[in-house]
Amino acid sequence: MRDGLVSSGSMAMKLRHWWQFTVADLRGPRGFRGTLLDRIPAGAKRVDRRWWIYAALYLLIAVGIWLRVEHIFSHNPMDHIWSDPQRHWEQGTETLRRDPMTMTDPVMYQVYIGVLAKLTLGEPFLVALYTALLACLTPWIWYRFARELMPGRLQATAVWAALSLLPSWIAIYSYFMQETLLLPLLGASLYASWRCRRKQTLSSFLLMVTLWTFAGLTRGIAIPLAAVVTTWLWLVQPRKLAKAGYSLALLALLMGPLAYRSHAAMHMISPHGIGQLVALYLRSGKREIHVHYSREGAQWNYWFGSPSTGEKPLAPLSDWTTERDGQVHARIHIENGAEDWAKALARYPLTLERYLSLTRENLIYLFFGSSWPDNNRERLLEKISHHSRWLWAPLTLLLLIGTALYWRRLQGARLFAVVLGTWVVVQGVLPIAVNEGRYRKPAEGMLLVQALLVAAAVRRRSAASGRRGMRDSFDEPADAPFAIHTPNGQAVPPVLTQVEVSREQREKDDALA
Repeated sequence: MRDGLVSSGSMAMKLRHWWQFTVADLRGPRGFRGTLLDRIPAGAKRVDRRWWIYAALYLLIAVGIWLRVEHIFSHNPMDHIWSDPQRHWEQGTETLRRDPMTMTDPVMYQVYIGVLAKLTLGEPFLVALYTALLACLTPWIWYRFARELMPGRLQATAVWAALSLLPSWIAIYSYFMQETLLLPLLGASLYASWRCRRKQTLSSFLLMVTLWTFAGLTRGIAIPLAAVVTTWLWLVQPRKLAKAGYSLALLALLMGPLAYRSHAAMHMISPHGIGQLVALYLRSGKREIHVHYSREGAQWNYWFGSPSTGEKPLAPLSDWTTERDGQVHARIHIENGAEDWAKALARYPLTLERYLSLTRENLIYLFFGSSWPDNNRERLLEKISHHSRWLWAPLTLLLLIGTALYWRRLQGARLFAVVLGTWVVVQGVLPIAVNEGRYRKPAEGMLLVQALLVAAAVRRRSAASGRRGMRDSFDEPADAPFAIHTPNGQAVPPVLTQVEVSREQREKDDALA
């Protein structure tokens, strides 16, 4: 009995001593965390750092995908068939309609809705499924564009993560609105443009022209952007005659039937839609527009007002609201073509005073207006999207200044800065339509991309300044080649090892890490 107790006590003592020595060995002189970091090789630390950055970005992308799927299935587009979404749904599902409002809107979104309705038969689950697929593909398409535009994969992945979580790019997919198709088409057009810039082949140029045409037939704002990009690339690339000839033939093939269609229905050649209605509404300065159409005994009456005119975009900082009041009326005989539209527009000449007033109003609504219809503040994502409108005006101003200061260091991204500037001028300054916060969505993605580009340019300048400072600290002249001297006094030419090349490239790719 006593021998058993002695044996048990000795065993317990040995176990306690073993545990104490083990803990002390693990703790080491710098504690548990310091000892663990000391035992990780230096190369593994660098790899782990990059790996963790990618892991965090892909986690954000996964969260964005989940948010998009959850939001669309919770707030199905089929539950919001009213106002503009109802108009888009009916125009797409009733394919042979030729009423004036159907001819006013661009055709591409009507085609998309028609295909969606045919594939789903209007079943809410299938509509949500295909819409969620499109919503999740949109940030990935912009990621492919960012891979062409940016120097490293890390920056492009950051673009993917940022756009995946952008609330205004999530909430809009619960409604049948043109932006749901414009956003992926714009990303695809930009991708095709920078792919054409890299490859400079005829096929890549024609692919770019095709995608820009589809984007322009979805929303007219893509047309001036397409003009800037295609003209720029055509001027700097070879085979100008072949690219111009085939592009004109392609445009004739795509736009010719649409031009005939608009002339047959509205006696006007306007393949991208009848834009006189929104032009008259803008120039009139009225709160509502009433249009009476007539054609061979048939009559249509439409009226509408922009949702911007019913809000206070600067609240709670200011109670400012539009000065628009009253109604503008127009009687359009379709057989007269554009003649009646010209008479209606002539009643409201665009004087300098009127232009400045309309432009001020348009800029306020564009940068501070709430996006409609995705501004239901009882839903978290739409509420966040509504409040995030305060970010875009200061970000735009900051990026315009940063782009001007770092223009020389933007290098291959200068064309993109011109595209963004074109959007600001056309959408904000030119009198083309009464602006809404919804019209800001395409620029939100471009602004985030430009922010990363400017940040990379700032980092390159800081790195260049640091290298100049280190070079000036040597006794040798700045332009003298750096040499390594052996003990016997012989100079060894500088050799850049593979490790140094890899590190330099890794630092370039991790410009924003």
